[in-house]
Amino acid sequence: MTKRIAVTRDPFVAANQGRPWRERGLWPCHWIACPSAGDPPFVTAYRLPFTLDQAATIPVHVTADERYELFLDGERVGRGSERGDPDHWFYDSYALELGPGEHLLVARVWSLGPLRPIAQMSVRPGFLLCAEGAWHPLLSTGLAPWQAMHLDGYSFIPFPLTHWRGARIRVEGQRFPWGFQQGAGDGWRPATSTEPGIGRVVSWSWHGIHRLRPATLPPMLAEERRVGRVRHVAAIPSLSPEAIPVDEAQHRPEEASAWQALLADEGSVTLPPHTRRRILLDLEEYFCLYPALLVSGGKGSTLRLHAAESLFQTPDPGESRKGHRDQVAGKYFIGVGDTFHPDGGAQRLFESLWWQAGRYWELLVETQDEPLTIHRLILEETRYPLEMESAFTAPEPLLQDLQPLFLRSVQMCSHETFCDAPYYEELMYAGDARLEALCTYVISRDHRLPRKALALFDSSRLASGLTQARYPSWETQVIPPFALWWVAMLHDYAYWRDDPGTVQDLLPGMRATLEGVLGLLDGDGLLPAPEGWNFMDWVESWEDGIPPGGVDGRNGLMQWQLVHVLGLAGDLEAQLGEPELAQRWRRRSQELAQAALARFWDPGRGLLAEDEARRVFSEHSQALALLGGQLPRPVREQVAQGLLQEEGLLRPTYYFTHYLFEAYRLLGRGDALLERLTDWQVMLDRGLRTTVEKQEPTRSDCHAWSSHPLFHYFATILGIRPGSLGFRTVEIRPQLGSLAWARGRLVHPQGTIQVDLRRCDGCLQGEIRLPPGVVGQLHLDGRRYPLAGHVRVEELTA
Repeated sequence: MTKRIAVTRDPFVAANQGRPWRERGLWPCHWIACPSAGDPPFVTAYRLPFTLDQAATIPVHVTADERYELFLDGERVGRGSERGDPDHWFYDSYALELGPGEHLLVARVWSLGPLRPIAQMSVRPGFLLCAEGAWHPLLSTGLAPWQAMHLDGYSFIPFPLTHWRGARIRVEGQRFPWGFQQGAGDGWRPATSTEPGIGRVVSWSWHGIHRLRPATLPPMLAEERRVGRVRHVAAIPSLSPEAIPVDEAQHRPEEASAWQALLADEGSVTLPPHTRRRILLDLEEYFCLYPALLVSGGKGSTLRLHAAESLFQTPDPGESRKGHRDQVAGKYFIGVGDTFHPDGGAQRLFESLWWQAGRYWELLVETQDEPLTIHRLILEETRYPLEMESAFTAPEPLLQDLQPLFLRSVQMCSHETFCDAPYYEELMYAGDARLEALCTYVISRDHRLPRKALALFDSSRLASGLTQARYPSWETQVIPPFALWWVAMLHDYAYWRDDPGTVQDLLPGMRATLEGVLGLLDGDGLLPAPEGWNFMDWVESWEDGIPPGGVDGRNGLMQWQLVHVLGLAGDLEAQLGEPELAQRWRRRSQELAQAALARFWDPGRGLLAEDEARRVFSEHSQALALLGGQLPRPVREQVAQGLLQEEGLLRPTYYFTHYLFEAYRLLGRGDALLERLTDWQVMLDRGLRTTVEKQEPTRSDCHAWSSHPLFHYFATILGIRPGSLGFRTVEIRPQLGSLAWARGRLVHPQGTIQVDLRRCDGCLQGEIRLPPGVVGQLHLDGRRYPLAGHVRVEELTA
């Protein structure tokens, strides 16, 4: 075969290629299917040999239901399709730069049906490739002579611990069609052509279609990692050692060095016949990885490769008792992963279909009558290509030590969508996504992932007007408070990123959500518990995270959240030139605040209650009521005092502390923020590499919603925030609290904002630099000072 020159995946190549037929929505190709596949779950392959008379660059667009891997001349060149929903079924675009001669396209497509991840939506299994221009009849599915084959040897293993992420795989090497990537095998048959590709419906009716949209994101990171160390090698009595703790006395250091060399890709390991081994690997960092094993021999052997975030102190993972994450001795490995059975052939590459997450990996090996050689353990990192472009420095060690945890958590929860927990659900929840997006704004100029999140939640809206709690998802879940946080997320995006077209597109959805919630108000003008899961926070005394009255009554916190979000909507409408709508949302906010104050205000304690009996009080309600801006001044002063001084209030977990920090900022109490930030110290003390879901004991060791202090480093301590839509102007309200100095560099749509501040004789000094053409204001001690270019604070305030 002639060597391939290059392959480029470009999510925007479709913008300049073949626009007429895509604008009409009628794709000149068809989906194809494997006639022998049966009902899912299954894995299939499609192949097309073709010949070029001369070198050419061929644009192609590729998608599949559910997922695909694309191979060109035997080499993987891409994975997809970018995750979406049936109305946003994304296709990936590639530019194939090929020399003259024979070539081969192959796709591996997996369709797990009822065993697929909850976040993986589906219409019907199939594959589609559409080439541009003159290459269309040569390569496009439905026209070119594509062949299909059911890939035998796969079976599927559900894991109750992480059932949200779908089944893992077992591969029987003796049945697997080795070499399918090169087109090998005798099970190839002509593919079945099914429905046409559709980008825009022009028929008089339709049902069950993939509405094709160009991919919105760049390719995910795909980089091999050689990391970690071998922590334990031992013989085991069986391949089910979950109830067997790691016993240091059983460790075999004489074998560990060979496994360490394998991990570093500096050697291989051969296990003799009739051997069982357990190898525990500590990657010393949290990763999302596609694993693979390259092996020879070992017919009838078993290799089980599982991942875990941490080891457990008991054999029951439901107790979530993990202790110090660096410790393994005496603890139990309970993980999730894939199982492979070699056929005895040489250089067999066993690959996972989908990535796994965690810090620890366990490889179990059992050989039968033949020795087994493991040549390589391949670990390919995958995630959204999000990297830190900003910088923050302060003299407090805790702030510096936490930064790597915050950044890594956001990275590990950023893929083709945001997700709450890469190890457990891998679902994008609106409450999580809002905080992940805020962190993204201070990390990077790239706003494609937040924009996609906003659009997908808008697509999830139900007839009630509310967006779904998590999306994409083939199971419907409604968390009414998360529908309101989606509105707040749109407000954030409008200010932090200069993308007015997207904001305008989503305004009707924002209005529908608010109308849906307001339509539920009762005769007292209050919001009764809406249908769904009214989760607010994982407060220990709130069953399922639902505050008092949140199931079949009325709750104070839910009123104040709606007051706050209505105010944000009013501000957004006003900024976008809709004064009538702005006035309406503000009026409804005021009316609801008055009704809520009458029902939940306790004048004796000077606090707002969660329940109508006024027995339960939390920091949550005080914080959101302050953020709503509708409290009369005397009440506001009492609520602020109670929030800062009352010791008996229920405290938020890490997630909801974001709203507490926003209230502290409003009150000018950066010192209180820094004091509460010490709650995160326990993560460092316990050896965590990412932020946890909630205070210990915690299920998930990687939940990016607990990384929101990274946002506050820039937006509250340094005080850098947008002063108008699109970040076209800047407001800087520094709150150094007890810090002697703080400095940072923040990404901005027009460049970089630099702030370097220090205390000197009770005054704030330092420098501020804004990007060219950007102006702003510095707020200090109740006064405002104009900002432009490079200014020295002491000269500005003199």
